[in-house]
Amino acid sequence: MLRPPALDPQLDAAVAIYAGSGAVGNVRVEVSLHPTAEAASAQFGPIAEALKNPPPDLFGPGTVQTEGQPVYQAEGARSYVTARPDRDGNLVYTDAYRMGRAVIIVYTLGSDADAVRSVREGVARRLDGRAPR
Repeated sequence: MLRPPALDPQLDAAVAIYAGSGAVGNVRVEVSLHPTAEAASAQFGPIAEALKNPPPDLFGPGTVQTEGQPVYQAEGARSYVTARPDRDGNLVYTDAYRMGRAVIIVYTLGSDADAVRSVREGVARRLDGRAPR
């Protein structure tokens, strides 16, 4: 797990990247821990909205995300999916959650929607069980 410096010195931040092969290629989890659940709630909306239009260096230039279906209900949940697959047939599924004091973003890369959904649900369930309240 990488521990990048947080933009706000009051936050603790971590990034974990999991790589695999097959129907689900990669999962990236970004966690920002806020001092209170209220602070996390205040940041969740703007962050989730910003993910609708990702910067070009995140998924590549010209990438468009469409509203997706959240696979897990937390205190806050928003999901997006890239509008077109990449040259390998993969879509990027972006899930943003507010779980207690944590704002969590999960990017899942995959070509099989059912396999990706299963991974997304499992990751969210595990994160929610460990998120500080």
